Amino acid sequence: MSISRRAFLAGSAAAALAPAIPARAAPAWVDVHMHVIGGVQKQFDLATETALAGMQAAGINKGVVFPPPYPAHNPFFDYTDYEPHLRRYPGRFGFLAGGGSLNPLIHQYRDPANVTPEVRTRFTDLARRMLDAGAVGFGEIAVLHFSLVPNHPFEEVSPAHPLLFALMEVAATREAVIDLHMDAIVGASMATPSMLKSPPNPRTVQGNIDGLERLLAHDRKARIAWAHGGSDFTGNMTPALIGRLMDKHPNLFMSLRPVPTVPPDSPLAHLGQGNDGRIGAAAKALSAMPPALARKIGTENAVRIYRL
Repeated sequence: MSISRRAFLAGSAAAALAPAIPARAAPAWVDVHMHVIGGVQKQFDLATETALAGMQAAGINKGVVFPPPYPAHNPFFDYTDYEPHLRRYPGRFGFLAGGGSLNPLIHQYRDPANVTPEVRTRFTDLARRMLDAGAVGFGEIAVLHFSLVPNHPFEEVSPAHPLLFALMEVAATREAVIDLHMDAIVGASMATPSMLKSPPNPRTVQGNIDGLERLLAHDRKARIAWAHGGSDFTGNMTPALIGRLMDKHPNLFMSLRPVPTVPPDSPLAHLGQGNDGRIGAAAKALSAMPPALARKIGTENAVRIYRL
């Protein structure tokens, strides 16, 4: 992994932690993209304990917890479910909110013409309550989210959506972070990659880079953490694109998800399985860096950007 354009990338990111992760020869770090899943029975106490055990084994000092980006009409959980359990471990967790409430609203009102003043007010009031409850930002918010495995939703909305503009305005009041899931589409549109099943994915998807730039420029005090750097299904997330956007937009950051080597016949199935490989790949990447850079990428940037 080569990082040459910005020294303030947000840190290595993984998903929900699994137990029994072997110790890694890598510096301690912060995981800024963690889903603690309580299951149908919403056992978030057990899920938090499991996450903490995994963090201890992997050398992760702190995790930023938030829900996946649930689609419209299908919210499953949000910060009120897990935040009380995180509080039992002071100093180990921060949290974002909105993946199970704000994101479904954005996709419910995907057509901007349906965003009435009442809808906007309801949305911003909900977002403000999340910050008042201690959230350091909002997430996971999906602009373009491909369906990779069964029961994994496809979601698409313009980055220049009025509710996303409204979320930027709320985030700006606290210099808060918006964790944005957006597979990069350069140009007006492109065919969906052949490795991705259609349906549920459509045959074509719309360009989103211009819209992302409009969103970033809408309020510079809000911070966007572009999720899953290092995991690219369109071939568009190039160093040249990321470098250009980061040089132009000082409020754009990226969380990193180095992808482990997988058998060529099952990359998507592997992605939907456990987290040992991804956490191991992140630890390996950090261990290969000079110590000062590893501290900045793995810990210091995350502490500063997420105000941990």
